[in-house]
Amino acid sequence: MKRVNRVQRIARHEEKTVVKRIFWLTIFSVVLVTMLFTVGLKFLGGFADFLDSIFKQDESQKTSALNSSLSAPIIDSLPKATNEERITISGFSGNGSNVEIYRNSNKIDQTDTYDGRFEFKDFLLNRGKNEISLKAVSRNGESSDFSKTITVILDKEPPKLEISTPEDEQHFSGNNRVKIMGKTEPEAQVFAQGFLANVNSNGDFEITIPLESEGENKIEIKASDEAGNSETKLLRLHFKK
Repeated sequence: MKRVNRVQRIARHEEKTVVKRIFWLTIFSVVLVTMLFTVGLKFLGGFADFLDSIFKQDESQKTSALNSSLSAPIIDSLPKATNEERITISGFSGNGSNVEIYRNSNKIDQTDTYDGRFEFKDFLLNRGKNEISLKAVSRNGESSDFSKTITVILDKEPPKLEISTPEDEQHFSGNNRVKIMGKTEPEAQVFAQGFLANVNSNGDFEITIPLESEGENKIEIKASDEAGNSETKLLRLHFKK
C-alpha cells in the first residue's frame, strides 16, 4: 500500500513538472511571436533597405565605370590625299552619345550618334596636311581618349610632267618602237597610250611604246597623282618603214 502511494506521488510530481514546462513554453512562444511581428519585422525591413542601398551603390559604380571608360571612335577609311575640299567622314562610336571632330588639334564640329554610327558631311579640309581625330562624349559630359589620327592631304595642284625624249615632231624609221623618258612627281603614275611607265623614287620614268602607223602618230602621255590630279602632254611622232 505504501508503495502504491509513493508511485502516485511521483506521477503527480512529474505531471506538474510537464504542465509547468508546457506553460513556460507557451509563454515563450507568445513572446517570440510578438517580438517577431514587432521588432523583427522592423529589423527585417531595415536589413532589406540596407541590401537595396548596397545594390544601388554597386550599380551606380558600374555605370560610372562604364561612362569613364568610353571607347575612342573608329573612323572609316579615308583617302591619303584628295583634290576635293569637302569630304564625308564617318565611323563607329559604341558608347558615346555624340562625337567631336578635331582638325590639327582644333575642335571643328560635333554630331550625334545613331545606332552607334556617326557622320560628318561636307567636312572642310585645309590646303596641305589635315590631321583628323575624334572623341566620344557621353551624356554626362565625360569624354574618351582621342581616336587614331588620320592624315588627309588636300592637293589641288596637278603633278609636274616633263618629257626629255623624244622631241615633239621627231621622225623615226625602221624600228617602230620608241622609248619615252621624262620626269614627274615620285608618287605619280605615268601612262603613254594607256601603257604604264616605270617611275623611280626620284620621279624619273621611262616606257617603250610602238608607233602603230606610218606618218604622224599622236602619243598622249598622262601623269596622275594620289589626290586625283592629272597633267597631260601630247607628242606628235612621225614614222616611216
